Amino acid sequence: MSEMTNKERLQAIVAGEKPDRVPVHDVACITISKAMGYTWKDVRYDAKLSAKLADDFNKQTGSDFCFSPLETPAMFMDLGVEVSQPDDNYGNVLSAYWKEPEDVDKKELYDPMNPKESVMMRKGIVDKIDAYRKVNSTGALVSGWAWGVITTAGFLRGVETLLMDVALEPELAHKAIAKAMVLSDGVTRAGSTDTDYFWIPDPTASGTVIDLDTFKTFDLPYTKKMVDAWKAEYKVPVIYHVCGNTMPIMDAIPDTHIDILSADHAIDLAEARKVVKDRICLMGNVHPIDTLWNGSADAVKKESLACIEKAGKDGRFILAGGCEVPRDTPIANIKAMVDAAKSYRY
Repeated sequence: MSEMTNKERLQAIVAGEKPDRVPVHDVACITISKAMGYTWKDVRYDAKLSAKLADDFNKQTGSDFCFSPLETPAMFMDLGVEVSQPDDNYGNVLSAYWKEPEDVDKKELYDPMNPKESVMMRKGIVDKIDAYRKVNSTGALVSGWAWGVITTAGFLRGVETLLMDVALEPELAHKAIAKAMVLSDGVTRAGSTDTDYFWIPDPTASGTVIDLDTFKTFDLPYTKKMVDAWKAEYKVPVIYHVCGNTMPIMDAIPDTHIDILSADHAIDLAEARKVVKDRICLMGNVHPIDTLWNGSADAVKKESLACIEKAGKDGRFILAGGCEVPRDTPIANIKAMVDAAKSYRY
């Protein structure tokens, strides 16, 4: 088989075909700044520098996909909520926007498609995505990005408060999640120019946090609505990442109509494959801390090949870490994943 482009490789696995080799997504974000010799404060809102570092980083790793270093809490800063800004780590949302139940009705969200209303979101996320697309010299695939629906609602309402709403005031929870969906959809679309795929991380949807009924009632229909609209309009694949143990909700995840589940290291890929069969592609799940950050390159290769055997020997698989790659992960260990993928033979 002749060598495919990264886009052809992605299209092949989504179509259920075996590509020329296993594709690799390094799921590196803040890792890029640290690996290229910068602290996070240097790149937090610098789109031009972030784009250059991302391109230089991908030249060294050879991954099929590459993020620009995104300041993900910026998605909420235009609402005036408090966000920490440590020198060498992501910011963290410190306060809820909808503190009282009546706030869900009274306090409106900004329009992500309006640059005047979404200044910080664009500086931390969209401008970085756009800048990287302009300098991308490796053909790495670039995504539109936003937090998933129940995670976004959790940032806006406070996760514990939202879960209490789910249990005690379900109508309020639905209203908050529906509004959060509009924000998530808009942020994703704002960064969608010439997108290769969409990436939607939804860690609060984890089976570690919510049960199957909660997922099917409060996450699935909203995620499906977004995904169906994106696929109809943009005609690109959607990667959905959920942290923790997704086995309790695994059988329902394909019903969101996502194409690829990025699976956390907490699950067994072989068990996940048994459940989803060929309904979706799987992605993962080399241990991000024990192996990618603290292990040797040989350990990364060994675990990478084991992941492929568990879930990807018949295709429909992307090799990746089992969550975002930790900040201090060596480039050599990320490259070892790529080397493992290139060495595997279907």
